[in-house]
Amino acid sequence: MDAQLNNRIKLILTTIVIGTTIILLFHTPDFSFELCLLSIGYMVAVLIRDYIMKINLQRPKGLLFLFFQLALAIVISVLSEDFFAQIYILILIGEFTFYRSRNQSILFTIASYLICVISLRIYHYFPPFEQIYYVLPRIIEYFAIFGISLLAKIAFQQKNQLARDNEQLRIASIELERRAKLQERTRISREIHDSVGHTLTSALTGLQAASHAIGKNQYSIAVEMIDRTKENILSGLDDVRTSVHLLRENIPGHQFILELQTLIHETTKQTNVEIESHIDALLPDLSPMIEITIYRALQEGLTNGIRHGASTHFQFSLTLHTAFLRFVLSDNGKSPIHIIHGFGLNAMKERVEDVGGELSVSTKEHARGIILEITIPVQTNKIERSEQP
Repeated sequence: MDAQLNNRIKLILTTIVIGTTIILLFHTPDFSFELCLLSIGYMVAVLIRDYIMKINLQRPKGLLFLFFQLALAIVISVLSEDFFAQIYILILIGEFTFYRSRNQSILFTIASYLICVISLRIYHYFPPFEQIYYVLPRIIEYFAIFGISLLAKIAFQQKNQLARDNEQLRIASIELERRAKLQERTRISREIHDSVGHTLTSALTGLQAASHAIGKNQYSIAVEMIDRTKENILSGLDDVRTSVHLLRENIPGHQFILELQTLIHETTKQTNVEIESHIDALLPDLSPMIEITIYRALQEGLTNGIRHGASTHFQFSLTLHTAFLRFVLSDNGKSPIHIIHGFGLNAMKERVEDVGGELSVSTKEHARGIILEITIPVQTNKIERSEQP
């Protein structure tokens, strides 16, 4: 229960107790010093409990204090024989129900009624039949207060639970938004890294070839290489724009196999490397996430092989097996002693894992070069498409 609500309930109940005490002292037909002392003592006990000792009624100490108040209230009720003295007991039932468990509250309500009746029986030898209304209807009042307090408790618990659920939902929403922004930034950085890195590597290789041709006075070849590099850069700029706006996965009517073949052809033309490729003609329809993962993996693998391994020959295959795609790209470049996963390989690994696949990078056992292998689970019961010319 929140502190503001708890303080409000305490203030209301304390006001009722003080008002009941004042009315009881003026309304009781048989006024006595003992009754006055007990009533004022009860009121003071409530004030000490709530505002000085600040006893938590949900703890054992609070339980003992409630039973002490019950005993005091029954004594006051028996001595006064007045209805207003019953208000003390009814308030205690309400408090007990609100702060304790339901089963304990039922027992407390029954005990309060039985003790009150037994006390009247002992002290007044039980009222005559015409005054029986004083005793029997009390149980209805007692359980009415119990029921009202129980409903109020349930309502407040539901309200607090709803507030907690809303707070958890708010926190989860903020966390989800944060993760979405982080994933978006990561995705954009991957796209830019893959597209820009490949474009710059191809352009650098083309310019080096042009420079070499100029050194040998082969100006026609140099001009051709510069023109190709220019086309490659323009194509790369278009790819960057697509990546920045995250539109690649939403382009309608694109042909995935043709895009892979175009990437291989452009890389061969710009860098003069050899790329042997085999792409299964019976690939199923792939999700955009899988397609972009394969495309970027091929792009990054070719870029790394040319830039870091000085590779001149690649072998690439994309084949469909029973329940997965197998991507293999190998080259004849330098074999590093230790394979270090930089930003490109880490981004590739994250892409592959996002679609449920696995990535492995290894060196060849008896030859130069690196082998990049990816397996991605796919659904094979989709409409198959044929390889585009």
